Parts: sequence; C-alpha cells; structure tokens
Amino acid sequence: MTLPKQTRKMARVKKLLQSSLFRVTVSILLLILLLVNLDLRELGSVLSGISPGLLAIGVWLFLLANMVSVFKWRLIIKAQGIDVSYYYLTTLFYIGLFFNNFLPTNFGGDVVKAFKLSKTTGRGADAAGSVVLDRASSVFALLLIAAPPALIEIRLLGLPIVAAVLAMFLVSILMISIVASKRLAKKLWRLRLVRFNPFNIREHLKNFYYSLHEFRNRKSTLTTVMVISVLYQGLQITMVYILALSLGINIPIIYYALFIPIILAVSMIPVSINGLGVREAAWVLLFGQVGVSTAEAFSMSILALLVMTVASLAGGVFYFFDRPLPLPRDTNITY
Repeated sequence: MTLPKQTRKMARVKKLLQSSLFRVTVSILLLILLLVNLDLRELGSVLSGISPGLLAIGVWLFLLANMVSVFKWRLIIKAQGIDVSYYYLTTLFYIGLFFNNFLPTNFGGDVVKAFKLSKTTGRGADAAGSVVLDRASSVFALLLIAAPPALIEIRLLGLPIVAAVLAMFLVSILMISIVASKRLAKKLWRLRLVRFNPFNIREHLKNFYYSLHEFRNRKSTLTTVMVISVLYQGLQITMVYILALSLGINIPIIYYALFIPIILAVSMIPVSINGLGVREAAWVLLFGQVGVSTAEAFSMSILALLVMTVASLAGGVFYFFDRPLPLPRDTNITY
C-alpha cells in the first residue's frame, strides 16, 4: 500500500527534526545569533572579573547537590528492596551526567543510568521506576519552588509564561494521580493505543507502572523523597546564584527560583544537543527582563554549563572502568 504524498512528506520532516544533524544545526545557529548580538568586550570584562572564591563555593554547592541527589535515589531503590552501594550509584549518577552532554535532552543520561542499573540488579522495571521517580520528584520540587514567585511576578513574566509554569505544575499532579490510582490505570490499559504490543511492550509498561504504583503504600518514603528533592533543587538554585555573584551580577535570588525552572523546561525540548543554544537564549531572554545585560546572562549560562560539564567528565572515567556488579541471588520480582 502506497502512502499518500502528504503523509510521506510529513514522515520525512519528522525524520529530519529527529536527526542529529538538525539538532546540531539548531544549536550552532542559536549560538551564532547570540554571539552576533553580544558585546564581546563586555563579555570578556565580565568573565575576567570572576571571583575565584565564590566560584569555588558554587562548584562545592553543585557537588553537594549531586551527593544529595544520589542519597535520594538510593532511598528510592532501598524502598524497592534493592541494595546497591552509595558509591556505585554515585558512579551511575555521573555516567548519566556525562551522557547528557551528547544526547538530545537532559533526560538522555537517565536512560543510560536505568539500563546500567537494570544490568546490575536484574530488575529492569524497578531500575527504570527508580530513575523516573527520582527525576519526577526533582521536577515537581522545582515547579513547587517556581509556582509562588511566578504568581507574584505575573506582570514581569506575562500571563502566557506564568500559565505555562502553572500548567506544568498541574500536569505533574495529574501524572502523580494516574500512577497513584489503580482505577485510572485500568482505564488507560483499555485504550486501543495501549493495546498495541510490539516486542511485548505492554507487559514491560505494566511492570514499570506497578513498580511506581507500589510507592503509593510508602507515604513516609515519598514524603522524605520530596523533602530531599526540594533541598536538592534549592542547592542547585543557590549554586547558580553564587556563580552569578562570582561574575559580579547581583539580583534577588527569587528571580533564579523563577527563571531556572523555565530555562530547564525549555532546554528539555528535543531540538538541540543537550539544550545547547536553546538554553542560552532562554537565559538571555528571561534575565534580560530584570536588568541583566546580554553579556552577563550569557556569561552566567556558560559558567553554569562549564561547571556541570567539567564535573560530568568524571562520568566518562567511571563509564570506561565500569563493570556491572554481580547479580543478587534473588533477581525475580512479582507483581
């Protein structure tokens, strides 16, 4: 059966949008556009005036936030009845950061983490569930931090951006409700789309769902996870604030709590390599509204990216020397 001409054309366009060449091109074009509009002398002046002491504090806060995140991930895994050392999870965490440098979005490294953890534990659904819950709790905490300042600064941001932040917050609550409710889940399984079952994907999705659904009965664990997630995101925001201070940029920290969640959300759109270009444009656009110059905003973005990238290189070393831990004796799981 020959596909209609319009359908074939849409398929080619979709393939192009998903290609690495397209993403690299988008990143390069956006960076060139930003650089053309930059005052390079001001950029050099901002970067040359960096405070080494504040930079060191910012790096330390980033590493501390990572330690907190690994602790939270291990708490989730232990609740699943899996015992993996803090050290090994740290290596997987940094491996995930390393692969984020090359994959389309900030979630790319999570796939690598889940895959390697599943190889270690022999429990693929639980490994994927732990990574998703870890990431979802962090995103929800970020939106929780961003929602109050978004409502306060409606006039500054404009109604569309505030509505987008609140919409993401509500979608997060909806997703949590779906996972928590068996009744909603059963309705989803009845949909024709879910009945599509190549490679037994339906069974894998079901196991993955039940892995997450089990946390419904672990309210104390979930509460602790959310508290740690807020702490983790608070450290991340404070880290960026300190890095900005190291560049001589001093604006109230509330704007970082407001803008950083929006920047992260924009950088997750899979149209560039690891959000490069898209993220920097968002920094310039948002922080420009509170009096930060293009050169200053670009400097903040580059410095934060540099700190994260340099730290993530440890993940490349861990990946090169990584050897999966022996499978535990009991690798079976029932639902």
